[in-house]
Amino acid sequence: MNVIYCNLHYIQFEELVVEFCVELLGNGVQGFVPGKDGGRDARFSGTAKLFPSDAAPWSGRIIIQAKHTELMNKSFSEADFSGESSVLSQEIPRIRGLFERHELTFYMLFANRRLTGVTEENIRRRIGRETGLNDDCIRLFDTSELDRLVKRYPEAVARAGLNPAKAPADIDPNDLAEVITRIAAYKLDELMEGSAPPPEQRESPDEKNRKKGLRDAYFNNHIRPKMIDFPTIRQFFSHPANQPYVKLYEDISSELEAKLDAWSDPDVPYERQLEVLIDRLFQRDFDLRKNKQLTRTVVYYMYCNCDIAKDAT
Repeated sequence: MNVIYCNLHYIQFEELVVEFCVELLGNGVQGFVPGKDGGRDARFSGTAKLFPSDAAPWSGRIIIQAKHTELMNKSFSEADFSGESSVLSQEIPRIRGLFERHELTFYMLFANRRLTGVTEENIRRRIGRETGLNDDCIRLFDTSELDRLVKRYPEAVARAGLNPAKAPADIDPNDLAEVITRIAAYKLDELMEGSAPPPEQRESPDEKNRKKGLRDAYFNNHIRPKMIDFPTIRQFFSHPANQPYVKLYEDISSELEAKLDAWSDPDVPYERQLEVLIDRLFQRDFDLRKNKQLTRTVVYYMYCNCDIAKDAT
C-alpha cells in the first residue's frame, strides 16, 4: 500500500501515527489530545512492546508528537521546521517543561518530511541540549521510516481508516499558479489598447449569493473590494497572446467547481467552502502564497463570473 501523507488530513495522519505506536509500544497508547499549553501529543506509560527493540525496550513515559504538512517534498532541515522561528522551536519549550515535571522519559517525533543522517543527528542533539533529554531517548521518524512502517504493519494502516473521502480534496495548483504569475506580470499598457471588453451578462451577484448561501457581509467586505481588478483580468484573457492561459483557466475553474460541489454542505456557509479552497491553494504552492491577494481576486472572479458555483439554483 502506498500512502500519500501530504494528502491526508492532519487528524488522519495523527491516527496513523497512533496505530503505528500501538504496534511498537503496546495497546496503552493514548491518542492525540490538546495539552495544557495547547499542543497535541499522544502518550504511553510503561514498557514498550518492541521499541527500539524487543531485547531492550524503552520503559517509562513516552511522549509522541506528529507534525503534518500538506506541502510536498518537505524536509526536516528546512527553516519552517527546524529554524529559529519554527515548528521545532515552538515544541522544544513544551518538551523541556514535560521533562522537568517528570512527565517525559522518551520522545518520539513523526513528520511527513525527508530526513538525512546529518540532520537527524543535529536535531536530536539540539532537542537533547535544550530540554535535558539524553540523545538516546529521542527518536525521529521521517517519510522513509513511515513507508517502512506501512509495509511492516498493514493492519495498522487498515485500523487508521484512511478513507480518501474523509481527506481534503487533492488539488494540483500548478496550472493556476502559472496563470496567476502571468497575470501578476501583466502590463496593461504593453499588451492592450482601448477599454476592457464589456462583462458577459451573468446572474447578478445578489441573486447568486442568495442561491448559494454566501452571506452579504463576506461579499461586501472581501469580494466586492476585489472587483475593481476584474476589468484587468478580463482584458488579460481577451488578448490573443494570452489564449493558452484562457484554456488553463477554464480547466482550473472546472476542476475547482468539481471540488466545491464535492464539499457542498447545506449547513456550511458557501464562503467557508471558498476559504477552505483558497487556503489549500496557498498551502500547496509557493507562487500562490507569494501572490495571495491576486489569487483571492482570481478565485472571486471565478465566482462572480459564474465559472465556479454555476448551478446556483
